Amino acid sequence: MSYRRNCIIATVVILGLVMFIPVAQAQRQDFEGIFCGSITYNVVHFSKEASIMAGDLKGITRSTHESKLFDNWTYHGVFALKGLDGKWSYNGFGKGMGPDGEFIITEYYGDSESGSTGKVVYGTGKWKGIKGEFTAKRITTGKPIAQGTEQFCEKRVGWIELPK
Repeated sequence: MSYRRNCIIATVVILGLVMFIPVAQAQRQDFEGIFCGSITYNVVHFSKEASIMAGDLKGITRSTHESKLFDNWTYHGVFALKGLDGKWSYNGFGKGMGPDGEFIITEYYGDSESGSTGKVVYGTGKWKGIKGEFTAKRITTGKPIAQGTEQFCEKRVGWIELPK
């Protein structure tokens, strides 16, 4: 009887201690910002009915969230763009780099009506193992400063999770 009682007590004590062991959880953070950039296009074909081109995008982000996450990050992206009957769609990849030189790689897609949706696929340094998503909507477009370019700003909203 005392052996069984000791086993029950030991089991209760072990389970009680296990309950207080911290469990590693991902650290989720929201972000929001204004991204402004310039695109240079490499046109394969351009007509009113059908267009195919590649874009090379460079820009900078200004955080509008209290966390200031991604404030003053620079960005370089490449994408393929298709236009059919005035409707545009695109797919691409981008590299966002912080002031410390560490970076995040994103994959994104979108169209001229809905805006962009992106997913974080890779990170270096403190961003290693990062997950996240964002959406982007154009808020302004300027008159092109040079032929074959486009200048714009968009609002980006999303979240990231860092492993603990």
